[in-house]
Amino acid sequence: MPHPTYFYLMKNLLIIFLFNFLCLSVQGATLDFAFQLGRQQEPRLDKLLPDVARQIAFSNDSTKLIAKGMDGTVVEWDLQSRQKREINRIHAKRWFAYSMDANQLLVRKANDNITILSLGSSDETLLTNGQYESGSLSAEGTLAVLSKGNSEVEVWQLVKQGPKVVKTLRTRFPVRNGLTLSDNGRFIATAEGTYQDGEGHRTAIEIWNMTDEHPIRVFNTGEILGVWNVLFSPDAKMLAVDTQKNAHSGIRIWEIETGRQLLIKSEFEAYWTRALAFSPTSDYLASGGEGGNLRVWDISEGESVIWETYPTGIQALAFSPNNAYLAVALWDTTIQILHWRQGNE
Repeated sequence: MPHPTYFYLMKNLLIIFLFNFLCLSVQGATLDFAFQLGRQQEPRLDKLLPDVARQIAFSNDSTKLIAKGMDGTVVEWDLQSRQKREINRIHAKRWFAYSMDANQLLVRKANDNITILSLGSSDETLLTNGQYESGSLSAEGTLAVLSKGNSEVEVWQLVKQGPKVVKTLRTRFPVRNGLTLSDNGRFIATAEGTYQDGEGHRTAIEIWNMTDEHPIRVFNTGEILGVWNVLFSPDAKMLAVDTQKNAHSGIRIWEIETGRQLLIKSEFEAYWTRALAFSPTSDYLASGGEGGNLRVWDISEGESVIWETYPTGIQALAFSPNNAYLAVALWDTTIQILHWRQGNE
């Protein structure tokens, strides 16, 4: 007959096992449907509908969602009333960026004016004019970067005395695949690309420190990088991009300080991964593609912890700053608001 100590030990092991199992369950990330914004429309196969949200972002207090439609209309959704209003009748050719802390938009309007629009006061400041292809804002709204798609990036300081160019960066290739500024205004990422017969596409990502005259990192993988997404993590320690090679999409994440690749995924069924979004804690990355696959990646583990499939393509993603929601903009013109939980929440 086993010694009483044996039963005591087995009981303790069972308790430890159950405790660890429950902890793993609690620490797992989950997504649940909360509500829907917009009315569903039948997606077109030849062209995205005007009301499809090309880009989305939450306000700093997580009570509003700003969305730019494919037709250039910028609207603000109130998440409590689920009503929307058009913002200042701006029809943006391309909505560059939203400054969360300053509650400002950087947009290129139909007349090619590059303006800073305050959503709170509706004040509009003309920055410059021209066919700029990409741009970005710091979270505090004090710095902006702009590129015309050539091998130059203009760094603008936004001060009360008037905006002014304080630096021009010279890149190796034309900045055609994306441009972004970290929230803290310290780093700039330029996604560059060229195409030549016999060589095909040559692409690279350059990381610039705002104080330096040369890039501190250059990532060149042989794939097309960052056509849809080039974004820093909220803590400015990582950079994520979408990739495409041989008609299959993927994603990459690099650590800025070391240049180490933290996540590499490829051979997705979709031609493009159109949407990426870091969680506010910088622990997770959400991705969405043309095939309707929504995946949430645990960056430290290098694997997806959530995989949901929608019947239509995903165009944009955004986490709320309070870490409570994930917004998913679909090709059927709806925006799905999902409850997001991670860790011990």
